[in-house]
Formats: sequence, structure tokens, C-alpha cells
Amino acid sequence: MIGAALRKDVQILLRDRSALTSLFVLPIVFMGVFGSMFAGGGGADGAQLIAVRREPGNPRAAAALDAITRSGLFRVREEASAARVEQLIADEEVVAGVVFPPDFNPIGGVPAELVIDPGASPQVRGPLQGALAGLIGRSVFGGATPEVLVPHHSPGVDRPEEATSFQYFVPGNAVLFGFFLALTVGISFIEERKSGTFRRLLAAPVRRSTLLLAKLGPFYLIGLIQMAFLFSVGTVAFGMKIGGSILALVCLTAVMELAAVSLGLLIASFSGTERQVGAIGSVCLLVMGLLGGGMVPRPLMPHTMQTIGLFTPHAWALEGYYDILIRRGTTLADVAPEILAVGAFAVGFALLGSLRFRFER
Repeated sequence: MIGAALRKDVQILLRDRSALTSLFVLPIVFMGVFGSMFAGGGGADGAQLIAVRREPGNPRAAAALDAITRSGLFRVREEASAARVEQLIADEEVVAGVVFPPDFNPIGGVPAELVIDPGASPQVRGPLQGALAGLIGRSVFGGATPEVLVPHHSPGVDRPEEATSFQYFVPGNAVLFGFFLALTVGISFIEERKSGTFRRLLAAPVRRSTLLLAKLGPFYLIGLIQMAFLFSVGTVAFGMKIGGSILALVCLTAVMELAAVSLGLLIASFSGTERQVGAIGSVCLLVMGLLGGGMVPRPLMPHTMQTIGLFTPHAWALEGYYDILIRRGTTLADVAPEILAVGAFAVGFALLGSLRFRFER
């Protein structure tokens, strides 16, 4: 019976173009759009565009401009006046501007002026000001200033080389749309109830728990195929790297899909119509996806929001995925807490859903 149910539901899904699009196509679109949006600054190389005004004939300003250009951190756009630099900042065409006065001489008490949007957050202003001040300072003092901070990479946070924003947005969107499988599960349960399929099956000598497993099994398999497809595309098309154990990745994905289909059963238990599934399920999944980091990477969230997100399976799944994808050498034991947490959500959803679900209404 499980095999027959698997074939039937797979055939129905293959004919449902809207479901296939939401499960397999939309995640790829979101990965590409969000990953590209947050890939870096103004250019393909990640360098940020700044405007510069300097008077010709000042060797200190020329040396400072050369240091900024050679750093690779910024692309320089020279302007004819300080007013033009300020206008570019106001129009948001550049991220910052540097105006060198005609008698630029930091040693003599005549520094350059940093022009930047006063409404920008400290997270934006701080790195720009620090990088530009450091580059200009080294050009003035001839690179003889002592090092005050030396980068050191702890083995515990070792990252794959050239890790990009796709390291965050591929798993984020995969988890977000992976849980949207719950909507498909919930609607399928309602359709079976309306068509009278459950009524006929209940007349057979089959336990109700077996019926639920037979119904959930095909969607669990579809969910695994979906996640394998999304991570494969993320690796091949978007350059996502896997720094940890493949076994850990597989185990976490298996538990996450169990939570997704169990959530679908729970949503169906609260719904009597397809419209109710759509209303209850969409709101639930969007809120969980937002709080759990499926839309905005959890590392970018305020600490309070990260804590609240731990009440969703999305957050725990993404914590595990980030460790596996971003940290080298991550093992199954390292993500065991995340796997257990997602598994606890799956068990909770399944128990509550099975207790509430009625085959007939």
C-alpha cells in the first residue's frame, strides 16, 4: 500500500506545475537574486566605489590616493569639486567621499575630510572610516607605523577559501522552501478527505497509523529530492562550498524533511479546507522562516531576534547548515545538538498532528 501511495502522490505532484515551481524553481531564483544582492560592494570584484577630490600638485594627496587605489578595497572616482563629491553621496551613487584640501598635511594638522551619509548605520560607517584612515595613514607615514592588530584565524572557525554570500543564502532559501513542502502535504490531506479516499481506506483492515505513514512517506521522499537538487545547484551554479562532513549534511537534511512533513500533518489537523491550509500554513511558514533566518541570514540579525528564532526548527537547521558549509572539518558530532533539536520539533509536530487529525469531518 505504501508503494501504491508513493506512486500515486508522485504522479499527482508531477502533474502539478505550480507545486513543482514552488518547490524546485522559486528557491533557485531566490538564491540567485539574494546571493547576488549581498555579494559585495559596487563592483564584481567587491570593491566599493568612492568619490575623491584633490588639488593637483600635492604629493601627500597623490600618495594617499595611490594607496587607496592599490588596496583593492575601493574603486576611485575623481571629481572636480568638493560639492560634486557631496552631491554623489546625497544621490547614493558612491558609498563615501574623501576631500583632500590643497594644503593636505596630517602631520601639520591639516587632515582630509571624509564625506559620508550621516544616516548610515555604525556597521556601515565604521569599516569605511577605519579602512580609509588606515590606508591614508600608511601613505603619510611611509608604512612605518607598527601593527596594532594582526589577523589570526582560529582552526575552530576555519572557512572554505573564497566563501561568498551564497554560503548563507543557498541553505537559507533551501530551508525556507523545504518547509513549504508542508503546504503541499496539508493540501494533499484535504484533497484525500474531500474525494472520499480516506473513507474507503478506513473500511480496509489497515491501522490508521499505517495510513498516515503511507501518506507522509511519498512527500518525505520528494522533500529529500528537493533538498538534494537545491544543494547540488547551489554547489554547481553558485559556487557554494561544503567545508564539513557530507554525512552530517545528509543526516541534518533527513531530520529537517521529517520536521517539514510532520508540520504539514499538523497544519492539516487544524484545517478543514484547502483555503484554511493556505491561510494557516502560509502565515505560519512565513513567520517561522523570517524568525528562523530563512529570509535574512541569522548572523545579521540582532541578538534578541536570534534568540527568538530558536523557537523554530528553521533556526536550528540553519545553525547546523552554516557549521557544515562554512566551517572546515565539521563532523556529525559537531552538529548533533542541531539535529536533535530539529528532530524534537519533528516528533512534536508528528505527535500533535496525529492526535488532532481526523480522517473524516
